[in-house]
Order: sequence, then structure tokens, then C-alpha cells
Amino acid sequence: MPISSHSAARSRVSLALVAAAAAFASVAASCGNRTDATLTGLCEGREATHRVEAVVDTLLPFGGAALAGLKGQRFELRFTFAPPAPTGPAAGTAECQGAMGTARFAGDLPEKLRNAVASDSTAGWRIEGDTILVDLNPRTRDNNLVMSLPLAGGRGHWALSTFAGEVARGAATGGR
Repeated sequence: MPISSHSAARSRVSLALVAAAAAFASVAASCGNRTDATLTGLCEGREATHRVEAVVDTLLPFGGAALAGLKGQRFELRFTFAPPAPTGPAAGTAECQGAMGTARFAGDLPEKLRNAVASDSTAGWRIEGDTILVDLNPRTRDNNLVMSLPLAGGRGHWALSTFAGEVARGAATGGR
């Protein structure tokens, strides 16, 4: 084979390899976009996963003896947020103020906080500004564990409220 024919064949093989690599990267990226390390994907109509690490910073007097010993305990929750219903904000828009939905959660919640979350591990969420509010016991009026998390990830907070008001709270850091 003459040198010029060999070089042309090599160029065609190189171009084919580059095209195949680009196609593979495109497929891999589209598979990876099913979930999002931040919660901003919810505003675009995508499912989002989120891991939250939290600590019990404060116990208030209304908490009583039942919560004694919680201060300083850490816990972790993993959420899978379903995107808002199609009747909500238009998919693909950055504006999703007021969007609502549900999330599934699992994790290592301290024993004394477990009765403040839904037994079926389903939470309700609502977006307000650049924050998502998550109620881990959405079908009750008393004994609710709630979280306020930045949509873009980072530091938020959680609180436990009863009919007496807020009885415990702390920092929550979210991300993958």
C-alpha cells in the first residue's frame, strides 16, 4: 500500500474512533442526566437525588425529657425527588416557584426522631425562592421533621416541630 493510501486509511479510522467516542460520551451523558446532585433539575422536570447530612444542634425546652441526649447526634438521609406534575411550572424553565411534589427517603435517623417521619418514607416538598422545603411527615399536623435545603446544594437546616412548637433543630448539608 502506498504511503498516501496508508495515511488516508489511518485518518478514516481515526475519524471513526473520534465519532464513536463522541457518540458514547453523548449516550453516557444522557443516562447520567436522569438524576441530579443538586435539586435544580426539578425545575427542568427531572428526577433528582440528594444526600443530606444533618446534626442535632439545638434542643429547646418544649422538647422535654423525651429528646434528652440527642444534642450532637448526626444523621444522614438519602432522597429521591419526583419531578413536579406536568400541570405545574413549564418543564425546561428556570422559574419553578411554588412547584410541589413527593420524595422517597431512607437513612439512619436517630430513634427519637423516627416517629416524626412518615412510616412509608414519603415526604412532600415545595419550592420557595432558591430553597426546597421538605416535610418528612406530610400527612400529620403534629410531630413533623422538616428540612429547608438550597436547590443548588450546600448548607440548610432542619427542625422538629410539635403542637408545642419547634423543639429541636440543626444544620443540614446537602449534595450527592
